[in-house]
Amino acid sequence: MDISELLKDLEQLNIKDIQVDISNDQMLATVCLRKLTDEAFYTYDEIMSKLSEAGVKMGIDEEEILHMLDQKIYEERVVVAAGKPQEAGADGYYEFFFDTDYRTNSKPSLRADGSVDYFNTKLFEKVNEGAKLAEYHPPTKGVFGYNVCGKLLTPKPGKPKSKLRGKGFTVSEDGNTYYAAFTGKIDYLNYDMNISNIYDVSGDVDLNVGNIEFDGDVNITGSVISGVTIRAMGNIYIGGHVEGAYIYADKDIIFNDGVNCNGKGHIEAKGNISGKYFENAVVNAGGDIKCGYLLNSVVTARGKVIVEGRHGSIFGGDVTGIMGIETVNCGHDSATKTILRVGATKELRKEYADAIIVLKEIIEQIDMYSLAIKKYDAAKKVNPEKFSQETYTKILQSKIIKKAEENKWDERCRHLLELIKDSARADVRIDKIIYPGCRIVFDDKMYVPDCAFSHLRIKRGNDRIVAEGMDEE
Repeated sequence: MDISELLKDLEQLNIKDIQVDISNDQMLATVCLRKLTDEAFYTYDEIMSKLSEAGVKMGIDEEEILHMLDQKIYEERVVVAAGKPQEAGADGYYEFFFDTDYRTNSKPSLRADGSVDYFNTKLFEKVNEGAKLAEYHPPTKGVFGYNVCGKLLTPKPGKPKSKLRGKGFTVSEDGNTYYAAFTGKIDYLNYDMNISNIYDVSGDVDLNVGNIEFDGDVNITGSVISGVTIRAMGNIYIGGHVEGAYIYADKDIIFNDGVNCNGKGHIEAKGNISGKYFENAVVNAGGDIKCGYLLNSVVTARGKVIVEGRHGSIFGGDVTGIMGIETVNCGHDSATKTILRVGATKELRKEYADAIIVLKEIIEQIDMYSLAIKKYDAAKKVNPEKFSQETYTKILQSKIIKKAEENKWDERCRHLLELIKDSARADVRIDKIIYPGCRIVFDDKMYVPDCAFSHLRIKRGNDRIVAEGMDEE
């Protein structure tokens, strides 16, 4: 008798066979019923008994089993039990109620006259006292799951976020809600949130208002007349024009209009400086200087000098961009002398040399303190009764102070050296025209155009200055 005849005989005998299969991950269980004649049938209890024998305990779909029996589904695997996967917990997160990316999202726009508007970008994000700043949503623990065999599946809990640090805000008792402690400008970056004071002047700053010195940002809606001095530990924003004033900022300076100092006054920032124009002015920036045009001004930027807009031009004066200069036009067809300097200046190199000397002196002092400490340690062992703990402590404290100074000056030296090295790749880019009368200076080398050129890039070669054309956009 062959196998097919044997199977036929088994079917005629109506031998019941309930096959239960469990997936490798134990998340699914299937049942397959051997075909029976119309007279024979399976029962619900028989299937449940087989499932129990196979170890299936949870996630059983009773309706699917009843449907399988009612429709007499034979010789087909039917899913009758399914586990529930565990759900990982959600990570904690902060919900902010102010614009945290205003610097990234805000770009200068082009005015109708072709100049660039730096001021009407979003200068800062201002919050009022008591305003809700942020809400922390703690991580969740997740949801437990199970497999068909009854094993509990433990979820991975969410990760918490670091607490916000900084100043100028208060925190609720549960530590999850942050409020502004006072009205001011808010800055946020990488869990650092700080609110600083703003000194607001509605109108002009003249002799009636007097000089301004403020530990924070200064926001002036009007103009600034000659003879006034403004100093800010933060940024300075000026809505009107500026005459021969003295303006200093530890961060950025932004002018809505322009500056005409008439040979008086001084503009200086450790950060960037931007404005509509600078005429007859002395301007120094630790970062970039950006404007619509420069006229007869002495300008120095440790970053780049960028003169942009449809009519952007450098006309007369002495302009230094340590990291490069970009302008639309340079000079005038009247051959007015206009000097552009690129790369590390003598002043920068001297500053680096002086910083190295200071650093060496500090290291020598640290070595002196280390030697004194070593001698005191030896003396304490030999003659402890004459050992002065007070003097010993003073020496240790002096060494600690000097180590902190060493770290500061070492960082300064590294920064200056990196700036000098990077400036070797700086160049001058003229988008439209450079006229005769211009002088492009790289250290001891100078490029002087003998006629007007357009779309020019001027850079440092091995032993000469190279001028090459740029593709016109």
